[in-house]
Amino acid sequence: MERVGFFGGCFNPPTYIHINIAINLIKQGKLDKVVFIPVNDYYKKEELIEAKHRYNMLKLITKNQRNLEVDDIEIRENRELFAVDAFKLISDSQCQKKLRKMDTFMIMGSDNYNTMPKWKDYNKIKDKYNYIVVDRNENEISSTEIRNMIKNGDEKAIRYLPEEVYEYIIENNLYK
Repeated sequence: MERVGFFGGCFNPPTYIHINIAINLIKQGKLDKVVFIPVNDYYKKEELIEAKHRYNMLKLITKNQRNLEVDDIEIRENRELFAVDAFKLISDSQCQKKLRKMDTFMIMGSDNYNTMPKWKDYNKIKDKYNYIVVDRNENEISSTEIRNMIKNGDEKAIRYLPEEVYEYIIENNLYK
């Protein structure tokens, strides 16, 4: 049975950290495929650029990766979504209906997993889904720090971003 992980997040911007998490889960044999699910424009987070840009950047970095995909399922929902809504969308998606022989997992950072009891309708999702929880390395650079580097014209930001993502950011004048 195929094991598919759904990796939701802002991806503002998508970094090597995001990609490496996905690739490592596949290399470790925990998953066969990872599908990135960027949040839509209703998600309330400071400095969040338009979903179309975050989706496009994810498309750039997954296009040559056999086991990595991106899905705009949350973006197509033109409304505010909570985790319970997003998880239901994913589990009810056409992909799921076509591939009944698929084990699905929600990929999330330990910081998010630890705050789940505070989420809307937590009791509806806590035992219903499979989770892969990824510990965040305290030494990892944050997306906020990367955005600030870009904002300040610091070209060292490219160390943390796939080249095509960095070029997309510059071409579209993002994070300025």
